[in-house]
Amino acid sequence: MCFVAPIPSPAALAPVDAGELAGQALADLRDDLGELGFVARSARARVRSAAAELERVESDLQPATLAVLRDQLGSADGRLRALCGRLSRAAARSDLDDLAATKAAVADQLRAESGLVGALATAADWQSPSFLHSISPAAGRHAGRIAPHWTDYKRDRHLDAAEYERAYVEELIDGPPDVRALLTSCGMAAFTTIVGSLHMAHRLAGPLLLGHGLYHETKELLERSFPGAVCQVDERDTRALLRTIRTLRPSAVFLDTLCNTRWAPLPDVAAVLGELRDRDMVVVLDNTALSAGFQPFRLLGAAEHPRLIVFESLLKYPQLGLDRVNAGVILGRGADAEALERDREHLGTNIGDAAVQSLPPPSRRVLERRLARLGRNAELLARRLAAATSGHSAVRVFHPALAEHPEQKSARGRPFRGACVSIASTPERERRFMAGAFAEARARGVPLIGGSSFGFDVTRLYLTAARTHHGEAFVRVAAGTEDRMAVEELAGVLAAALARS
Repeated sequence: MCFVAPIPSPAALAPVDAGELAGQALADLRDDLGELGFVARSARARVRSAAAELERVESDLQPATLAVLRDQLGSADGRLRALCGRLSRAAARSDLDDLAATKAAVADQLRAESGLVGALATAADWQSPSFLHSISPAAGRHAGRIAPHWTDYKRDRHLDAAEYERAYVEELIDGPPDVRALLTSCGMAAFTTIVGSLHMAHRLAGPLLLGHGLYHETKELLERSFPGAVCQVDERDTRALLRTIRTLRPSAVFLDTLCNTRWAPLPDVAAVLGELRDRDMVVVLDNTALSAGFQPFRLLGAAEHPRLIVFESLLKYPQLGLDRVNAGVILGRGADAEALERDREHLGTNIGDAAVQSLPPPSRRVLERRLARLGRNAELLARRLAAATSGHSAVRVFHPALAEHPEQKSARGRPFRGACVSIASTPERERRFMAGAFAEARARGVPLIGGSSFGFDVTRLYLTAARTHHGEAFVRVAAGTEDRMAVEELAGVLAAALARS
């Protein structure tokens, strides 16, 4: 199954009359309530599953413990059932302000409920669950399911993560049947697990080729860990990238599938994999900025080489804006996945059980809908901001959908081209824009957040790479899921602030 959400054309993003905007906004908000309904129903399913598991092991638990968990799970189930009803009733209404207020209120409560569900679902469990006992087990809801030396120590692996990992591949990954997912405690933990595993296997003994736009923290780790072995290349120049691969013959290539830098490069991953086909070389891709909108393993097909390893921060798009827990995922095949799982155990980077239970379950339908909205809003904001800076060479706006972007032609056929817009100027002007944007937003009553990360319901501004020597600072506009009318209002705010900066 492929991601086929439509890409908005420039004409589709142009201002339209108020009636049409209102109609689009209504459809958007109803879609948003549907997404929240999915989150609420999923959380409720986890509560009910945890309650059923406790009933299965009720004779193994202390009566007081069982009573308090039954009471708390029942209360959580009641609240989530009420939220589902509220969303269903709201979706039948047509008042935009009412729907927007319902979206904001329910999303905020679901954030809190998700954390509570994760804690309640795992409250009776142990981090070191027993596999044998003389009188009573110490395994919580997993009593009778613990395998010695395999699932008896959750730092190594556990049943909650294994279930999510299987669902993640089934729902979100296109490619060979031997692709496996491995959860980690965050996206950076996924990266350090990959580097640690490759290093211990002596797979990083030769030169390392890095895209210049690699995320600054991962770039810094590689440069400090392998001094003198790192070679950077501008991934915007595909010919130079492939030529460097041929001449350097690196032991590994590290690229971001969409770079989180001021230039927002979109490397030609297909060309890199094609160049390395049948060569026993490692390619490591950070797919955080594109998520399910880009499927690297489908490009590789059944070929065994190069050895492709992909990772993603699950704090971004797959968490559906909840920003509830840190989580990351590694994707690998066959022997690579086995080695990564073994080394994740030794490196101590596995995800916690409560964190898994706090994540929304993987759903391609839900995630693709959200990516389509985020992408639409990012492209609208990018075009409005680019128009506001037309003729001003001191300010540059970057997004792969803009005609000025080097990869705009190749990006045109992609279903998702990222949800972040880069604004590059002088440090002083970037700070003036940030301050002006929030002043303008407050004056107009438009929601706007100053903060890191991306993939949220409300658009965020952030001065990225401001404290590092391994990347160039820029203002990142991380588009939110605002409805069509709200994103027009936001575009006006940002364009006015940028024009005045």
